[in-house]
Amino acid sequence: MKRKNILKFVSLLGISSFVALAVASCTQAISMIPNSELKPTQGVDNSELTTAKASLTNLLNTKNTNVGMYADYAKIQNTLQTAYASAEQVLQNSSATLTQVKDATSTLQKEIDKAVEDKNNFDESHRDLLMAYAGLKTTISQKQAKINSLGLSNASYSAILNKVNTSYNQAEQIIANTLDPINGSSPTTQAIAQAIKGIQDNTNQQTLKPFKDNADMFSSYQFYKLDSSKLTNVDSTHMMQAPSNYSLVGYSVGLDNVNYSFATRTVWNIQTPPVRLTESASANGEGETNKPLTDVSWIYSLAGTGAKYTLKFTYYGPSTGYLYFPYKLVKQADGTNVGLQYKLNDATQPTLITFGNQTNASGPTPTVDSINVAKVMIPNLAFGENTIEFSVPTTKVAPMIGNMYFSSNQNSQTTIYDQIFGNTQSTTGNSTTVSVDFLKGYGLAAGWSTVFGQYTGTGLMLDNQNVQNQSYYLIRFVGGTDARALMNESSLHNVIKTPQVTMDQKTARTYTFYVNAPKTGDYYVSGIYISGTQNDDQHNRWLQFTNTTSTENSILKIKTPGNGTNQTDGNWTTKLVTFDSSNTNNGVVTEPATTKTLKLNAGLNKIVVTGVDGKADGYAPDFGNLKFTLMNPSTPNA
Repeated sequence: MKRKNILKFVSLLGISSFVALAVASCTQAISMIPNSELKPTQGVDNSELTTAKASLTNLLNTKNTNVGMYADYAKIQNTLQTAYASAEQVLQNSSATLTQVKDATSTLQKEIDKAVEDKNNFDESHRDLLMAYAGLKTTISQKQAKINSLGLSNASYSAILNKVNTSYNQAEQIIANTLDPINGSSPTTQAIAQAIKGIQDNTNQQTLKPFKDNADMFSSYQFYKLDSSKLTNVDSTHMMQAPSNYSLVGYSVGLDNVNYSFATRTVWNIQTPPVRLTESASANGEGETNKPLTDVSWIYSLAGTGAKYTLKFTYYGPSTGYLYFPYKLVKQADGTNVGLQYKLNDATQPTLITFGNQTNASGPTPTVDSINVAKVMIPNLAFGENTIEFSVPTTKVAPMIGNMYFSSNQNSQTTIYDQIFGNTQSTTGNSTTVSVDFLKGYGLAAGWSTVFGQYTGTGLMLDNQNVQNQSYYLIRFVGGTDARALMNESSLHNVIKTPQVTMDQKTARTYTFYVNAPKTGDYYVSGIYISGTQNDDQHNRWLQFTNTTSTENSILKIKTPGNGTNQTDGNWTTKLVTFDSSNTNNGVVTEPATTKTLKLNAGLNKIVVTGVDGKADGYAPDFGNLKFTLMNPSTPNA
């Protein structure tokens, strides 16, 4: 019933009315319902971006290989590294668009291709340079093997090794700058050839040999005898020649008003009165060119504006070396004001040499009656020529300075001590002996009369054996008080008769020397003497040895019988005799009789010798050629 009514209603409206209604309804807006699952265009974009990034990543993965190809082309390599860095920034940017990624890839590829092209162009126009550069790289690649073959591992060759390394370093710097530097120009073939030649020259065994020989010498020591011509600008109050009546020129008592700056030990003959020998006198009295009998000398003063002593030497050892020299005071009053300094090469300021108990001191505080040995560490030595100038700080007074010894080895001290003090150490079986050559070694007299006498020539006998072709140098005028007579005294220059003992100082005229003992122990003493006195208790002379560095068994007294039968027939010129405190069968007498040895400590021992008080007015015989032999523990001290 209802359906019929509807149809009837529709029909009544008419077709035109229905159409109008339909048109009206079409004029309303149509709303779209969003659907997030349907994005076909965006999906395509993401896929392309992922692909583009993968391509860029692959290209970036060639960085190490490509950049490494240009290790010898710094400018090309730097440009390529910059391009890789820019591309990496794009890849790491999460907001980068497809276009940006593609552009970064394209730009990087162009730089890679350009690097290949630039390298090819450079190589094409620098063929000679490439060949030289390759040769330099080959030379450098063989560096370690070459250095190993040179035998420079010893510490004494460190400066030579440094010179070799420097030549390699200069070559390595060329390689570090590369063929095509970022700044500056390319190396020249001449520069490369020079670098290769520098390496070849500095690694040539024949070139290195004199350097190594020099370093070997300094690893022990080199001796530099004092030379008066190298002492300059001394003031006028110290310009006199050393007293011509002096022999030993070093004294254990103070000297006042010294008017000279330099003195050299001299040797005298044994005639009466004795005459000083010329420097070139040989053993048989004939001239022997440029061979002094002794090298012992002292610098007494460095007083004066600009006064200095200059030491020059050629040196190829390590950059730090050690300078040794004996020193003492002229007089005790100088002790509170002593000073010394040195200047090395072109140093603008001198370096102070300190003496005392400080940890950096070069030696003990100097005294008058002892000889100490300075050990001065000298850093920053040049490879080649070196100059050391010694001077005195303002208001100070220099100590006396002896011959100089230079070593690159800080452990050369024992050997140098032996040289300074004329010691020779020897070991034969169980026997250990130290021989003392007074003529060569530094020592101190207590009176000006003490002199070195040369025994040689026709009729000379030693223990009744003819030794006329040999020479013996004995110390004379030790002990007693008589002064040595001078021949033609008026013709001598700058005669100074001090120091001089007084009549009541019978044993004050001593001689001081040093024994560098290898071991602590009791040592027998032997040597040569001559005593032309009458052989009886009243006239027989004695030698008294005192070790001032030891408190135990520190004095040894030995009788040295005269060779005359009366007071007038003694022979002081040709009858030499040996003595040995260990030999109880040759009439050797010691006092006390049970004491045959002298205790020595390991290292330097200061020995003072004189006559014996109450024996022959304190006079000692002429004596020398001393030997100290370590007593075997199994040998009785009797």
